[in-house]
Amino acid sequence: MSRLLLATTNVEFENSVRRAFNGELNGDLRYWRDGMLRGDPARAVKELARSGADVVALGPGLPADTALELARAFDHECPEVGVVIVAEPSAPMLRAALHAGARDVISPGASDEELRGALQHVLTASGRRRNAIDLRHEPSLTTARVITVLCPKGGAGKTTVASNLAVGLAREAPGRVAIVDLDLQFGDVASALRLMPEHTFSDAARTAQSLDATSLKVFLTHHPKELFALCAPDSPVDVDDITAENVETVLSLLVDSFNYVVIDTASGLDEAALIALEHSTDLVLLSSTDVPTVRSTQKEVQALRIIGNPTQRWHFVLNRSDARTGLGRNEVETTVGLPVDVAIPESRALPVSLNQGTPIVDFDPRAPASQALGQLLDRVKANGNGTAAKREAPSSGSGFRRRKAAS
Repeated sequence: MSRLLLATTNVEFENSVRRAFNGELNGDLRYWRDGMLRGDPARAVKELARSGADVVALGPGLPADTALELARAFDHECPEVGVVIVAEPSAPMLRAALHAGARDVISPGASDEELRGALQHVLTASGRRRNAIDLRHEPSLTTARVITVLCPKGGAGKTTVASNLAVGLAREAPGRVAIVDLDLQFGDVASALRLMPEHTFSDAARTAQSLDATSLKVFLTHHPKELFALCAPDSPVDVDDITAENVETVLSLLVDSFNYVVIDTASGLDEAALIALEHSTDLVLLSSTDVPTVRSTQKEVQALRIIGNPTQRWHFVLNRSDARTGLGRNEVETTVGLPVDVAIPESRALPVSLNQGTPIVDFDPRAPASQALGQLLDRVKANGNGTAAKREAPSSGSGFRRRKAAS
C-alpha cells in the first residue's frame, strides 16, 4: 500500500495523482466501499487507517460536510495520519478544513505540478508527525525542557542565542524541538532562521478557543534542520488581538507536544515573558559588556529572584565577552551578582550568519562563538538528563506573581 490513500470513487483523480508522481507511488492507491459512510464516522476512519497510509485524501466527490466530519474523526482517532480534502478551495472551506484538523484543501482540477507539490508537502509533514508521536511514546523520554532566553535590552544577541540553541537541540532531537518568538511586536526569529512563515502567532491566537496540540501544528513553520517555529506576527498591529490567555494556551500545547521548547522574548519582562517564565525549566540570562545592559541585567536578576521558581536552572551568558568596552568579566559578575556560565566572544561570522539566516553553529561550526554556544547547548542537554551540576534559581520568593487579568 502507498503512503498515500485516496478515499474516493473517482478513478480519474487516481490517474491524475499517479501521473503527477511519475509512477513513484506503488501499490493500491484508491480505496472505497459502498456503504462505508453509513453510521459512525469513526468506523470509516478506522477502516481507512488500516491501510497504514501516512496521508488520506478525502474526495473528490464527497459532500463538504461529510469530508469535514471525516477529517474531524481522523483528527480524534488517528492524529498521526495527515488529511487533505479534495474540493474546490475557498477561504471559508480552507478555514473549516483547518479547524477540522485537515492539512490542506486541494482542487480536483489542480495541475500535475500543483497536485504533486501539495500532496508531497503533506506527506513530508505527516512523516515527521508520525515519527514525533512514536518518539514521544518511548518510555525513555523525559519531561519537556522549556528554555526561555531573557535580556532587558535589545541588541544584545537574544535572538541569535535562541535560534542557535534551537538548531543545536534539533540535532539531538530532530522533529522534537520548537522555537517560539514571543517578541510579538518586533520579533525576528523568522529572519534569523530564513523562514517565510505562512502562519504566525496571531493566526494561532485567533483559533485559541478551539486549539489543540494537533491543530496548533498547522501554524508552525518547519525548518530544514528538523525543528518547528511559531513566528511573531507580520505586523505590530496584529499583536493587539493576542491576549495573555492566548499565550498561555499556545505555550501549554507546545510543552505537551515537544521535548524542547525554546522561547525568544522581547526586551524586559512583559506579560508574555512572565507567562513564559511560569512554564520554564531553564532561564538563559543574557547580557553584553556595556554598562546600561549590565545595570539593567542586575535589576532583572533582582526581579527574577523575587518572582522566580527555585527549581529552574539559570544560565548566565555574557555576549561579546571580549569587547573592549572598559568593563571586564569580573566586573560584570560582581555587578550582576552571578558568575558567567558561558562567554561568547565577538565574531565577524556572527553578523554575516545572521544576515544570511543561517545560525553560526551551522555557518561556521569551528568559530569560537560556535564553540561557546555549544557549551550552552551542553549545559541545557545535561540539565535535562539530570547528569550535570546545575545552579538553580536563588530562592527569594514564593512562586510567580504575574498580574492576572480582571475577570
